[in-house]
Amino acid sequence: MFDLTGRPLFVIAVLGAIALPVVAAVLWTRASRPGATPRPHQRLRAVGRLLALFLAQALACLALFLHVNNVFGFYASWDDLLGIGGQGPARVSAQGLDAGQGRFQAFPIRGAAARGDVLVWLPPGYDDPANAQVRYPVVMFLPGVPSTPANLNRQFDVGAQASKAILSGTVKPFIVVMPPAIIAPPRDTECMDVPRGPQAESWLVRDVVDGIVRGYRAVEPGPQWSLMGWSTGGICSTKIALRFPTRFGAAVSIGGDSEPYIDNTTGDLFGGSQQLRNENTATWLYKQHKTRGVKLLLIAGKQDRSSWPSTQKLVNLAKGDPNVSLLTFPTGGHNLNGYRPLVPQMFAWLQRVRAFG
Repeated sequence: MFDLTGRPLFVIAVLGAIALPVVAAVLWTRASRPGATPRPHQRLRAVGRLLALFLAQALACLALFLHVNNVFGFYASWDDLLGIGGQGPARVSAQGLDAGQGRFQAFPIRGAAARGDVLVWLPPGYDDPANAQVRYPVVMFLPGVPSTPANLNRQFDVGAQASKAILSGTVKPFIVVMPPAIIAPPRDTECMDVPRGPQAESWLVRDVVDGIVRGYRAVEPGPQWSLMGWSTGGICSTKIALRFPTRFGAAVSIGGDSEPYIDNTTGDLFGGSQQLRNENTATWLYKQHKTRGVKLLLIAGKQDRSSWPSTQKLVNLAKGDPNVSLLTFPTGGHNLNGYRPLVPQMFAWLQRVRAFG
């Protein structure tokens, strides 16, 4: 109920911020009416009213923080906010999520690189006995950092949007897999195998893919497996697809860079190796190999200072390449307002490039 990114806490904060000043004002008015009989402990009551106003202000600040945090994904959990590291990916829950006409499951994966849960969305008709022999294409949707699969679904309305696209006939049915991108919280590995550190790339490319193929009626890795990712997840989507063109056929970068970065959340990712850095950089990979058949959709707002300059570099390298597409919008920064409305176009693009068969 009190999950940092959940709706209940936000609703409680908003209602409390509105209700407490009203209650305090009513009590204050009653106490100050002409002819009102003085009551014992009136000073204590006045202090109580002031505390109610203070609490209302605190709840208003909390509501604003929760809203901004949900929009930008600064912190994924209370442990993340407090800097408390865990032993593995955070637990995933499918409770309370809007699945549209499909359904969500939390699916445990016990892999060689990591052990954790992934959030799986199954399309309308998956449980129909008539489709018992059907195998489905898969979209692996990667959250930003920090974030969670559940928050990613709320940010992009994944279940509802996928349902609409499928039921309208715009796209063929597909499965969505949303794994945690951080396997050693709170460290951001940018989805790579860190020397003597977390093996996030192996977790995503091997453990998750193979686990989904074993656990669901998913097609084998290849042209009908695609990647999508928001922000840091976009960095991951592009470079993983370029690194593993036999396991993924397409990738959509949503406000993601085409080059890695190092900061206090990542630590030393490359162990001083320029070659390892190159091999985890989308622009370098493209220069060396082009796309090797992988289809790329790069999405960036022109005012998004976090992703637009880097996206331009890859777009300029790929001029004239039919395998690389660009979708942009003129105004809006690195937040969901400009990107979220484009989800239907992302699914439609995946259908056009035959990611769904």
